[in-house]
Amino acid sequence: MGLGDEARDIYSLGPAPQATAPEPAPSAVSAPAAAVQAPLSQPQAPTAPPAYGSKPPAVPGDGVWTYFIRSITKNYFRFTGRARRQEYWGYTLFNVLTYVVAFMLDVILSVILSGGDDFAPWLTLLWFLYQIIPSIAVTVRRLHDQDLSGWLYLITFVPYIGWLVIFVFMLIDSRPESNVHGPSPKYDPAATAFA
Repeated sequence: MGLGDEARDIYSLGPAPQATAPEPAPSAVSAPAAAVQAPLSQPQAPTAPPAYGSKPPAVPGDGVWTYFIRSITKNYFRFTGRARRQEYWGYTLFNVLTYVVAFMLDVILSVILSGGDDFAPWLTLLWFLYQIIPSIAVTVRRLHDQDLSGWLYLITFVPYIGWLVIFVFMLIDSRPESNVHGPSPKYDPAATAFA
């Protein structure tokens, strides 16, 4: 026998034939609709487990300005719960911008009131005093988001490297799973970050 004489290893490339529901008997057509059962649904293909290291889709944030306003008002003394990266960096961005504006206003007021001879950073000092508590609170909530203790904030008092360690922790992405501090504000759609 030469090549091409027999067909071997035949594979079907199309979809498998589907079973159809049997036709109802003519006497069953007149039966009430409640007595007629719907055809059985096709079995679902098993879904593959998520890939190792994959995360669920992120929930859209409320915007950096909204996070900033909430941090200095509603969440002023809130040291519990979790804060996503967008909340922390939104607060930090507008905190720095507020410092810049307060400093420029201090310069203008010093020029107007004393002719520029005496510089008095009153607005900058007032903003510094106002933002101490919410700054610590949002950092503690950000540490909670990574399932770390809020007391780790005290590492900022270690000279030279303390702020760097906290800075690195603030860059790490949120953990998608719930922890003792609550559900993830970034990956859990049911989580309310400001409850």
